Amino acid sequence: MKAAYLDIETSYLGRLPFPKLCKDFKNHKITVLGIRVMDSTNDSFCQLTGADISKDQLMKALDGVGRIVTYNGRSIPDRINHRIGFDFPVIAAQFGVVLDEIFEHVDLVPLCWEHGLYGGQKKVEETLGLTRQLSGKDGTWANETWKKYEESKDAGYLNELLTYNKEDVFMLHRIEEALRKG
Repeated sequence: MKAAYLDIETSYLGRLPFPKLCKDFKNHKITVLGIRVMDSTNDSFCQLTGADISKDQLMKALDGVGRIVTYNGRSIPDRINHRIGFDFPVIAAQFGVVLDEIFEHVDLVPLCWEHGLYGGQKKVEETLGLTRQLSGKDGTWANETWKKYEESKDAGYLNELLTYNKEDVFMLHRIEEALRKG
């Protein structure tokens, strides 16, 4: 079965400060969409940015996929704390498609909780001993970097953001593997 590992970066368009920033899905615009598709014989990766991000391009990238893996991506409440995540609700708000109603979905957050691992993706990676090329970066940094890129059109900002998103996506598989072994 083909599995897709998916992560988004967003630019927040609402007013700040906003206490429920991660729940204000309609005011997040997807700036980078990274998808790694794997099966027993193939491993591919694509990223969509800015105006290239659309429902059609998303569904094309997921063609033939049976399962999507995210970290805090769910739009259907988890069975442990009954909370939704971020990626799929933002995608649903922007494109009107609820991915975890269409595809089998594995959200690593509830799996991490079952293994006694709590916190954001980078914290879990650190606890599992997984290292990144770009350490010390987070969603706030991604939002600010996209805005710098939009203002300056400096490809350096975009390339750094794409590297960050790629690390997020590739780490999903590494976390999943670590949880299977542990």
